[in-house]
Amino acid sequence: MIHTIKLKNIHCGSCESTIKEAVSGFENVAHVNVSIQDDMVTIQSVTSELPVMEVAKTLMDKGFQVVSIDDNAPPSRSWLDVLHFRRRRRLDKVHRQNCEHCKAAELGQEEHGRRSVSRSELSTVTFVDGDESQKFRAVYVIGDMTCAACTSTVTNVVKNEHPQVLEFGVDLLNKSGTAIIDDKRLADAIQETIRGSGYSADLVELVPVETSKGYKVSATVGGMTCASCSSAVKRAVTSLPDVEDVSIDVINGTAVFVVGSKSVISQLGEAIEDAGYEYQQVDVQELLTASTAKASRTVNLSVEGMFCQHCPDNVNRVLKGYGDVVVIDNPISLDSPFIKFTYTPDPPVVTIRSILDKIKAVSPEFKVSIVHPKSLEERAAEYKRKEQLALAYRLGFTTLVVIPTFIIGIIGMDLLPSGNSFRQYMHESMWVGSVSRLSWALFFMATPVYFYGADTFHTKAIKEIIGLWRPGVPWKVRFLMFGSMNLLMSLGTTVAYFSSIALLALAAQADGHNSEGYTTTYFDSVVFLTFFLLIGRLLDSYSKSKTSSAVSLLSKLRPETVLLVEDQNVDNDKITDKNEIHKHKFGNAVEVPFDLIEVGDFIRVTPGSACAVDGIVFEGSTYFNESSLTGESRPIERGVGAQVFAGTVNSGNSSVVVKVTATEGGSLLDSIVAVVREGQLRRAPVERVAEKLTSVFVPIVTALSVITWVIWLALGLSGALPKHYLDIEIGGWVVWSLQFSITVFVIACPCGIGLAAPTALFVGTGLAAKYGILARGGGEAFQEGSKIDIMCFDKTGTLTEGGEPQVTDQKYYANGITEDELQRIAGEMESHSSHPLGSAIKAMAQASEAPIEVYEVSEVSGKGLKAKAKRTSDGTVWEVILGNERLLAESGSTDINSEHQDTLTLWKRQGKSVIVLALKSNEEGTLRIGAMFAAADKLRDESAKVIKELHKRSIDTWMISGDNETTAKAIASQVGIPADHVIAGVLPQEKADKVTWLQKTGKALRGGQSGRAIVAMVGDGVNDAPSLVAADVGVAIGSGSDIAMSSAEFVLLNSNLNYLLVMIDISRATLNRIKLNFGWALVYNVVGIPIAAGVIYPHNNFRLGPVWASLAMALSSVSVVTSSLLLKLYRPRAAKGLQNASNPESSQ
Repeated sequence: MIHTIKLKNIHCGSCESTIKEAVSGFENVAHVNVSIQDDMVTIQSVTSELPVMEVAKTLMDKGFQVVSIDDNAPPSRSWLDVLHFRRRRRLDKVHRQNCEHCKAAELGQEEHGRRSVSRSELSTVTFVDGDESQKFRAVYVIGDMTCAACTSTVTNVVKNEHPQVLEFGVDLLNKSGTAIIDDKRLADAIQETIRGSGYSADLVELVPVETSKGYKVSATVGGMTCASCSSAVKRAVTSLPDVEDVSIDVINGTAVFVVGSKSVISQLGEAIEDAGYEYQQVDVQELLTASTAKASRTVNLSVEGMFCQHCPDNVNRVLKGYGDVVVIDNPISLDSPFIKFTYTPDPPVVTIRSILDKIKAVSPEFKVSIVHPKSLEERAAEYKRKEQLALAYRLGFTTLVVIPTFIIGIIGMDLLPSGNSFRQYMHESMWVGSVSRLSWALFFMATPVYFYGADTFHTKAIKEIIGLWRPGVPWKVRFLMFGSMNLLMSLGTTVAYFSSIALLALAAQADGHNSEGYTTTYFDSVVFLTFFLLIGRLLDSYSKSKTSSAVSLLSKLRPETVLLVEDQNVDNDKITDKNEIHKHKFGNAVEVPFDLIEVGDFIRVTPGSACAVDGIVFEGSTYFNESSLTGESRPIERGVGAQVFAGTVNSGNSSVVVKVTATEGGSLLDSIVAVVREGQLRRAPVERVAEKLTSVFVPIVTALSVITWVIWLALGLSGALPKHYLDIEIGGWVVWSLQFSITVFVIACPCGIGLAAPTALFVGTGLAAKYGILARGGGEAFQEGSKIDIMCFDKTGTLTEGGEPQVTDQKYYANGITEDELQRIAGEMESHSSHPLGSAIKAMAQASEAPIEVYEVSEVSGKGLKAKAKRTSDGTVWEVILGNERLLAESGSTDINSEHQDTLTLWKRQGKSVIVLALKSNEEGTLRIGAMFAAADKLRDESAKVIKELHKRSIDTWMISGDNETTAKAIASQVGIPADHVIAGVLPQEKADKVTWLQKTGKALRGGQSGRAIVAMVGDGVNDAPSLVAADVGVAIGSGSDIAMSSAEFVLLNSNLNYLLVMIDISRATLNRIKLNFGWALVYNVVGIPIAAGVIYPHNNFRLGPVWASLAMALSSVSVVTSSLLLKLYRPRAAKGLQNASNPESSQ
């Protein structure tokens, strides 16, 4: 007779020995086999009388968890199991006592490098131990957690049972836990510990990690409605250790946190939840880590159609066949038909297509597809839809209650004549005391509305209050900077509801059975309050989702499918120039999903279709509409060797074949999306003012509400008010005064103040993106951009085209060296430089074939190059310098005569840049001039016009250039910059100093910070990066270097300087809209709160009831958002004549 017992925690040889020893002690046992891989114990008995249940009990006493006996699964888990988690913890302790491996792991006594037989070693995927410094991240899916207390329980039990765990944290919303360990074998032990504490746990990831200086956590934060909410979230998070930076986007409901240690990541969700908001982690990125030479790609695959236990092994075996190129992160199994792996693409051998084909070849039943993780925007949009749906359900329910409430409470109470039979019937007392039928009816209708319709306000308010009283929260915050809009809404409905309950109790105590009952309650106010609050919240949520469409629209530019072409003759390593490209013929194209494309593939872009990737044209020529990225509406011709970008549209009449250079995540489009996303998270200084105001708004409103109640109550009790003011039946002046207090709670709205800036900035960011202007600096960039006093320009590549300068003049002074040799030396030296003038020298010297060898080339920042040159025919060696006059002077050369100086002066007056080559041989003592070159860079057609327009707008213009003064002033005079506003001959770091000098000495015309001038710097090169950082507003030209772009607040994707004026127009329009929004929100509160408090009540006894106050509150925030949305209709005056980027959706 054969019996099988499936256990959970077999993982080493020690376990196997313990099991065999325990089972062999029973009579009639002939043989015991233990399979560590399958977690299975097979027992062969002599007779059928083996007490298998007793065997299972013995194994449990040894610390093993029994899953099934003879393939009969135990009963499904019930709530009673949770109560017995202590027993499972005891089993876990017993198991460690019997398992040498677990005991040694817990005590940290494992000998380094020792390998015991473990589950992970016997599975299809083998993990190999690293060195002592290697750390591993274990990620678990943890079920059955419901609240923060659950996360604390799991965290504490893991830390207590496994003190050698370096870091451990639990994410309640994502139902996950993360452990950082230095021994991967601890991963299974942690899993069992969590299970033993009463929660389900599955290890889903075990990967090696490198230590990092920081982590960037992207997450969605639900429940935020205004700046006071973001302040509450920020306070909750910054109280945690190692939180370095917090960026919160109220509009999109997203946030980015930069933390110094991984242990803090798991605490973010708990802190935010304790503050009353919902948290969902989307992504965690390590900061300051080194990138690999070849970009790897991580893919999640879903494999459907597996039908036996061998199928997962076969799939894993396919990936193992690729060797070290493919690393399996999560192996596949029948229970979890998903496999996650990382590989380094190497077309055509190692591609996602070849991997899919091999997996499909295992069985015709397999259906393999790529599983895409949701992006931050998709997660945020999903949460918004969920939030809007929840609000819609509650609004629908409340609407059903509002109708009978209106009929009974408004029509029956006020509109029908007093002699009407229905009104009299509703006024009669019923059941107890003098409680009228009307009061009972409104009570039964208001109660579900209060507890269901308004529950979202109460829940968040309670969490906010609990969060305030967590240890470590300053008393100042607890009493002077607490609460949000949710608290005000909750207080308004709560005071109305429970004061009505009190009035109901008073009426029940009164003697008046079968007579006319009391009708004074605020139950109808609870219903109408909730109704209007929900309408406002739903409209607010919907409107805000419309302001944040810039990133989602940009993301939609990329098509979902591409036309893949195959060319068996292409050898990527041999194709180095355009001439080689023409030798290859491309065949038919096959339509494939975009995610099956790799770097190095070839795709065909047909007329009218969008390019899905960044790449280089290998065959054909056509025109591309790049308006969606750069704002340039004029189609650009792209032929062989030219770059094309994802999201651009083939607007020509012919197809082109493109070699892929960047796919998803590395394209220009992805960079734009990242810049826009990060820019939207950066707040303007004006937003910080709103944040400070809203942080104290709730305490102020609460105080005003209480003061209002006290004042009216004191006036009433003192007899200062006329008797006819008291128009209620029960409760006296206490209840009568309460109406004003409730109205103050309800009408006050910090949302309008909090939304004034972020909604306008989001629309402004999207508007700028339509014109190819990326606001990397976010709100601060817009605010500073609207106040620019001085605009500084670099010369080369900014005021001039900077593309390919040409050598226009050359003079040689041969003395023992030929002109051809001098050209060769100059060309070889400039091949080590990225300066635009270097390209001109290289192009000039390309034809030279002189036998010269150049070596030991070094760059002198901002001045030129130094090197040594050797004539290979006779071994003559020269020391050589190549650069500007400053480098020549500093090198000690005295060889400049009047002829040299006259030539250089003439060239510089013509606006040309000069380059001098000087050299000396071993026999010579000083450097002598061997050659002089002049190069010209074409002035941009629009430069003069833009400078003129800036002057019209009272913006001073300056030029800061590394070129010589004569050349710089010559260019300045052509574009209209005054000669005394030219700073020339400066090094890169000196440019930054000059910008700082202008900030201190320039005239502040627009109220800059601390009364100083706001200075903008426009540049495109690496040498402009320091000055872009130093400026208040750094503007990088799109054709410039990556470093310049990363240093700038604004990036102009189109190098046309007219878009500089568009940037200023949009910045000013956005700031003006923010001011308008602020003005309206402040006026609303300044006027509305006194009216709600009853300042005009003595005049005709006009009182704003809580119901109408809630309607006004809802309309206030909606009106602010609507005002921001109207900014979408704005058209910059500078854009006239410049057709902006068409709508991204229509451009496709």
